[in-house]
Amino acid sequence: MKKRKLKGFVLPTLYLLITICIFTSVILLGNNFVLEEKDYDYGINALEDNVESVIVEDTIASSKISSPVEEGKAEISVHFYSKDEDEARQQSSLIYFENTYLPNTGVLYTSDNEFNVLTSFEGKVTEILDDEFFGKCVVVEHTGSLRTYYYGLDKIEVAIGDELAVGTVIGVSKNNEIMNNKKSFLFEVYHNNELINPETFIETKVTDYN
Repeated sequence: MKKRKLKGFVLPTLYLLITICIFTSVILLGNNFVLEEKDYDYGINALEDNVESVIVEDTIASSKISSPVEEGKAEISVHFYSKDEDEARQQSSLIYFENTYLPNTGVLYTSDNEFNVLTSFEGKVTEILDDEFFGKCVVVEHTGSLRTYYYGLDKIEVAIGDELAVGTVIGVSKNNEIMNNKKSFLFEVYHNNELINPETFIETKVTDYN
């Protein structure tokens, strides 16, 4: 029986096919490795993004509104007037001026001595006004829906456009036509262009007013 010989082109063809298979396998394995490495990087980036978001959210959520006066430096003489309060509370929320009782639109702080007036939360000074009864007033915008008004100021320390941190000294209290014998300052709060009670506003979270 005669032995069959492989034709001359068979072995080179086999070698070529084997080489192509090996080369293709190396490329596929390399691509998978690169994809896995990129996916790993994306996972790390996503984790870092999530951690940063949580930190920012927690910081905002923990931010609270502060009192506009230093503790012990002044006391509330006239409370915020609300039609929902009882008669006794309403009477303590009236301002007497020129033989007329007026409902108080904010909280009136008074003291025998001059005291600093502080911003209750971080924000931007948008206006400095002249009020007929109290004198100078500084308006601070905290969010698009939240503003605070500081009436009856002397020695104003801020200017329109200033970005203020919480507790920044805006000015000091002064005598006015309503409280002749004491230094006073009126604090008003507007949320969505409506007056709210500053006493319930203080110590709440700023996120409650977004």
